[in-house]
Amino acid sequence: MTDSLWDGEPQPLRDWLTGREVDVDGLKSLPNWNAESPDGEPAGEPEGEPEGEPGGEGAAARRPPEDPRSTLRRPGDRWRRAYERTSAALGKLGDEPYGVPLLLSYLLHEVAEAWESSYHFGLLWDVLDAVRDCFPDHPTALDPRARRPGLPADWRPTLPAGWAPGLPADRTAAGAVLHLMDSLDAMIRAENAMVSGLPQVQAPAAEAAARHAGRAAELADGLPAEYGWLRGYVLRVAGRNDVYCTAAARAVRAAEAFLRTGAGLDGAIRELAEAEGDPRIDPRYRSEVRAHRFSLTALRESARREWLRLDQGSVVFLYPFALRGIRPGQVADRVAREAGGWTLAGTGAVRVEETLELDDVWDGADSLGRGYEGACVHLPDVLVHGLDGTAVPEGVAPTRLSAEIRISRLGNHYIRFEAECEDLSPAGLHALMFRAAPEHGAGRVVFEEAPEAPLEQWPRLSDLAVQLALDTAARLSPDDGSAEVRSAARPGMFHVVVTVERASATAGPWAPPSTVRRELTGAGEVMSTAGAQVLANPVPNALGAVAEWSRYAVDGPYSSLSSAVADITGNPALCTCNTTVLVRLGTADFVVQGDKAVAEFAASVEGLFAGWFDELADHYRRVERLREEVVGAGDGRSPGSAEVLQELSRRMDEEKILLDEFTVQVRSTLSLIRSPSLLSSPVIARFLALLLRSSGYPERVEELMNRIQEVAHEQLDVVVDKITAQRRAQEDRDEARQERRRRARMDTMLAVVAAIGVSGLGQIVQSGYGVEGLWSLLIIAAVVAVSALFGWGFRRTGGEA
Repeated sequence: MTDSLWDGEPQPLRDWLTGREVDVDGLKSLPNWNAESPDGEPAGEPEGEPEGEPGGEGAAARRPPEDPRSTLRRPGDRWRRAYERTSAALGKLGDEPYGVPLLLSYLLHEVAEAWESSYHFGLLWDVLDAVRDCFPDHPTALDPRARRPGLPADWRPTLPAGWAPGLPADRTAAGAVLHLMDSLDAMIRAENAMVSGLPQVQAPAAEAAARHAGRAAELADGLPAEYGWLRGYVLRVAGRNDVYCTAAARAVRAAEAFLRTGAGLDGAIRELAEAEGDPRIDPRYRSEVRAHRFSLTALRESARREWLRLDQGSVVFLYPFALRGIRPGQVADRVAREAGGWTLAGTGAVRVEETLELDDVWDGADSLGRGYEGACVHLPDVLVHGLDGTAVPEGVAPTRLSAEIRISRLGNHYIRFEAECEDLSPAGLHALMFRAAPEHGAGRVVFEEAPEAPLEQWPRLSDLAVQLALDTAARLSPDDGSAEVRSAARPGMFHVVVTVERASATAGPWAPPSTVRRELTGAGEVMSTAGAQVLANPVPNALGAVAEWSRYAVDGPYSSLSSAVADITGNPALCTCNTTVLVRLGTADFVVQGDKAVAEFAASVEGLFAGWFDELADHYRRVERLREEVVGAGDGRSPGSAEVLQELSRRMDEEKILLDEFTVQVRSTLSLIRSPSLLSSPVIARFLALLLRSSGYPERVEELMNRIQEVAHEQLDVVVDKITAQRRAQEDRDEARQERRRRARMDTMLAVVAAIGVSGLGQIVQSGYGVEGLWSLLIIAAVVAVSALFGWGFRRTGGEA
């Protein structure tokens, strides 16, 4: 079973645990963010569920489980659930020989596998903590009640009283696997530090992981012969971790020394090459060592070049969102009137402006009087602390950001954070830009006014942005629940606008501020320096190596992933899928601010598309439900089916009207955004058009129009045609029924006439033969019987209505 586990196949061990009544599926789901919902049920994406978790990633930042802001990605009670499930499994395996170390090996494997595809580090730490907390004697185990302030007051440990491993050596074997868990925990913390831009934390964490791996190997070496299977497994995992973590720590320290002092990289590159060839390392970890080596090689090759230094500039983080269920103009009016008294993400507004700060170029000439205007909610400054649950070295100050919510009368709302930059290296700029991504390391994001509030903090900037959008929608929703305003906001829907106002070239990235620098006066000079590739590439979704930005491609002066848009002076705006870099050297500040406003407008349009696509998805779902109801109505033969079809037809007409109104609104807004009349300056209008084109705006418009056509014709028209056909069939059946009724009435009348004729015959007989008394009664009865028989017969042949 452990051999299969090393090869990545846990099924034999799963089968063995299942045979001992262990809930392996419940254990497997614990480290996976999408495995189950917060209430323990199988995962499902509820409508409107945000993708980020606004609660902190660490113990001190946990929100209560009942908090509605807990999401699938970070259920608030995952640690407790892991603790209870692990202790329940231990209760079933306590007297089973080898059971406890095998259970721990399985849990170690599942957490390691989840780590390969997830940046939700807090979730992984919760599971690792819970497992180790079940072993009070283990060095890294603590009393859960002392470090889990989110636990209910009546919570008690669920560990079975007096349990003990089945064999004496099982405790030593369990300790070895627990140290492997310590090693994995430290490895995750090292990666968290890397994606947080903190190499000074990453290297010590990697070294700690290597130490724990060494301790696991020592314990495994002391196991008796009958534990050879476990000894071999622990030694293989520990050896791999030791080689990889030692090499990673070496790479981080070498890169940090190079960027700080210009220290040589040859020795570190050689050691990484040796680690790649170490037989203890597996292919997956070998590829990561190779990535570190390539990054150091790229840094070494750039040692003799001039390096970029951002002397003055800014970085703006934009998170576009849309509000559904309310018109944009109504949003702007209500925000201007009411937002001063709102609580948003646990804080209040510093001030609310009834208009946006825009220059005269936005005073357009639209014939309908439309334009870009709105309201702005200014919030307290935000502090982004480096890491969560890990000590940050002295001198690493939090990043300070201004915070705003900008509301547009066109509907392109966005959350805006801005950082002012001075004397920033390429490594520092890259780390700052990556803060926008939902894959950034788990840290502690708080408003400055309450930095210590344990329940009002977020692990990432993107999570705070989503929370602000959600709270804005909640404040706009009526208190009586008569309607709901919903927000279309996602952590991955961000844009970074970087402005380079002053830049210089230095002899190396390690040059102190006092070093003589060469002022850069043109975009070509900027892009020719080492480190400029940070400006010409998008914010990535993953970081796989130390100083990975040193290997980003540059195609000529710009990256193959970006396009250049030049303004009237020739200064470019470098556009990628999620960044816009404005190189504005020697440009007056008021001109720079105007260009930033245009760039932000172009980036914020993505929020409109998000809302529109969500609206179309609602139309699609309603049409699908109507289609299913039409099919369920059958062929119209059942009682009341005509009324059902009539009601479905009415609802379909309403849906068509709603979709037509939506389409008109969308086309109107799109035409205004693309129209030169939105701006008073043809030059700026052209600049905006180029920015929109570079951001993929035409493709998004085409995609939206295609989706509208799909819902309106491929879905809606099909249902309309089906209802029409069924109603026509119903009308034909109704007409046939009416015709049968008319025929039946005519046949009955003919039968009565025939009966009357027979009655006359009876009278003749009676008169001619002198029949009296009983015979008269018999004749009358015969007449009635013959009349009924004729009537029944004609009614049957005429058809029953």
